[in-house]
Amino acid sequence: MKKTLLAASVSLAALTGTAAMAMDDVVVAFAGTEDLKNDAEYVFIHAFAESMAQHGVDVTVHPSNTLGKESDRFDQTSQGLIEVNIGNGGSLMKASKWASTLFLPFLSSDEASFDRMVEESGALDRINEEASRLGVRVAGFAMRGGTLGLFNTEKPVTTLADLKDMRLRAQNGDQVTYMSAWGAKPTVVSWAETPNALQTGVAVGHFNPPSTVVAAGQVELLDYFTPLDAGPVPKVIMLSDDWYSFLTEEERGWVDDAIAEGISVNREWALEQVPYFEQTIQDGGIEITPLKEGERDKFVAASRSVWNQIVPQDDVDFISQYAD
Repeated sequence: MKKTLLAASVSLAALTGTAAMAMDDVVVAFAGTEDLKNDAEYVFIHAFAESMAQHGVDVTVHPSNTLGKESDRFDQTSQGLIEVNIGNGGSLMKASKWASTLFLPFLSSDEASFDRMVEESGALDRINEEASRLGVRVAGFAMRGGTLGLFNTEKPVTTLADLKDMRLRAQNGDQVTYMSAWGAKPTVVSWAETPNALQTGVAVGHFNPPSTVVAAGQVELLDYFTPLDAGPVPKVIMLSDDWYSFLTEEERGWVDDAIAEGISVNREWALEQVPYFEQTIQDGGIEITPLKEGERDKFVAASRSVWNQIVPQDDVDFISQYAD
């Protein structure tokens, strides 16, 4: 019994020691690059780090998937090996199935409406009820800048009918569902393999904002962009739940304030950079081809017709109360 109590005391001391040292250095990992002009995640991270530095806390940044790809970084965050990870929506859905509701196409039109919807619906609390079981806490979202549209290498897209049988790269099964409703032929391709897919014809396009194409260096691979205003592109700010929980109340306040500052700077950046990204893709040879009058309504109707195939109808009804 004494040995058991001693072991428990040692374990507690180890955990306490970890907590005491937790704020000496914070590890942040993400897929992008340390580029304040083009990379939205790094804009958030830079502001987060500057805020933490005011309290004498160093932030070590690991860009370009140096600590692993999306699933690897998610697992390391869950295990407490990474304190802060900026992941994509697919990673979030690994932690919370309900989170898929926030990523329905044409649910919100821009960053401001997305933020309002998340706050008024209590979405983060609902997500974290599920995510905490996997050791992850979602603290908020960093926006890519701009809204979702269609890029392709094949032809100008100005109507829904133009997508008939077009081979589009899909991020996951959810995108397969609504792209199929548009009449396209989607195929799931990882983001890392997307340039090769575009060059070989496995896919001729994908669903993203100009900011993503610029940040990924894909401008030379694409020929046409059709703005759809189908919603912003939130990147997910994930924390190790164990790490955050073991912080003192004061330290959690530092982290919360740094996250709020990072999000604020990111939102200002995202709004200002939209014209820059649009001009950059045009300068790189991509033609912007707006939809004909009334065609966006067709995209909206086709997408909403399959929302309940992606998430339960009850969730559709719930989130629709807070959407645009």
